[in-house]
Amino acid sequence: MSVSFSVWLTLILAALVLLFYIRLSTPLFLAMGIFMSLCLLLITLLPVGFKFWAALFVVAWIGQFIGHKIEGKKPSFFEDLQFLLIGPAWLADSIINS
Repeated sequence: MSVSFSVWLTLILAALVLLFYIRLSTPLFLAMGIFMSLCLLLITLLPVGFKFWAALFVVAWIGQFIGHKIEGKKPSFFEDLQFLLIGPAWLADSIINS
C-alpha cells in the first residue's frame, strides 16, 4: 500500500506543530497531540472527500472572522503568524485548567 504525498505532508506538518507546542509546555503538547490525533482519526474514518474538509475549513474561518468582528478586535495572526498556533493552544489551556 502506497501512502500519498498529502498524507506524508500532513504528518510532517503535524509533527512540526507538535514540536512548537512541546517547546511551550508538556501538558499543552499532550492536549494538542490528543486533539490532532482525534482529528486525523475522524478524517480517516469519515467517508467524505477533500472538498468537504476544505468547505468545513472555509466555514470555520468565516466563523472566526465574524467572531473577531463582533468582538471588535482584528486577529492577532495578521501581525505574527505564530498566533495561528497560539489560538488553539489558548483554548486547550483553558479546557485543561477548567
